[in-house]
Amino acid sequence: MKTTLKSAIFDKNILVKSFQKNFKTPNYTEETTEINNNSLKGTQTEICINGLRIIIRDLKTENYNIDVQHDFPLFKLQFEIEGYSHYVPLNSSQTEIFIPDAHYNLFYLPEVNGNLNYKTKSRKTLEILFTEQYLKDIIGSNFKQILHKLGAAISNKTPFLMWKKSKPISIELKKHINQIINCKYPDDLKKAYLEAKINELLIQLLAKTNEENYEKENSLLPIEDYNNILKISEYIHINLEKSLTITELAATIGVNTSKLKHDFKVIYATTIFKYITKNRMEKAKELILEKNCNITEAAYKVGYKHSQHFTVAFKKIYGYLPSKLTDLNTFK
Repeated sequence: MKTTLKSAIFDKNILVKSFQKNFKTPNYTEETTEINNNSLKGTQTEICINGLRIIIRDLKTENYNIDVQHDFPLFKLQFEIEGYSHYVPLNSSQTEIFIPDAHYNLFYLPEVNGNLNYKTKSRKTLEILFTEQYLKDIIGSNFKQILHKLGAAISNKTPFLMWKKSKPISIELKKHINQIINCKYPDDLKKAYLEAKINELLIQLLAKTNEENYEKENSLLPIEDYNNILKISEYIHINLEKSLTITELAATIGVNTSKLKHDFKVIYATTIFKYITKNRMEKAKELILEKNCNITEAAYKVGYKHSQHFTVAFKKIYGYLPSKLTDLNTFK
């Protein structure tokens, strides 16, 4: 099994990765790589468990592209916790996959040969790659009959996308993701823990494909309205330091405030105000811990003129004062 990646971000503009058949490996392995080049800065962790490949990214990025080709069918569950991913196949008859900020999708592609585009300033992801054999191992050799929609796609070698429009990551799902990303057990225990967590996640999601109306879950908005809300999300992320108003946001996509508030809640299951506040606090936390900003500086950079107001909002989100983070920096 081989993956070929071509991009200016790689040495000699190419990276070739080889894997054992069905991602088989006798031992648990985990490798974290520090990345620092013109387009990417941060960490990428790859975990290999027998039949699974798990990728955890935490990157600051400039817009970049990667030409990607696999010589094997791709089964993948991808969470764009923060960021943006857009796969465009060279063959226009194949399936395009767009996963925006705070969304996820599960898919099967019998052929991968196309371009990955990342228009984002940061990417935090959890990506779980598996194989047909892995599904046989955890569900049974008759899994194609059990998961008949996915099974038919595999048998016919046609792409399968769980949702045509990627689905927002729910609060419950975010907890599950964090448990996987932040697991601190020793390797032997971690292997068993991650396998159990991922098997639970895959089975819960794949079971949905047998439900008659599961495809309609994320079709509550017309595609134009859905894309408008994604534009608003991106606008918020780029302009956290500004005094954002619902009137201003509505004007950027040409709708009234009532429609914006309704459509936003349909997609993100929260209000615009809570979404902005949550993202401001996450950005401020990063500025304090990683950029050594003091509380006043961090507050200003995420749109707060008064640090007292910032402190109240921060504690409401995290349950502790931001001064706890500055104390941690003192002991670095």
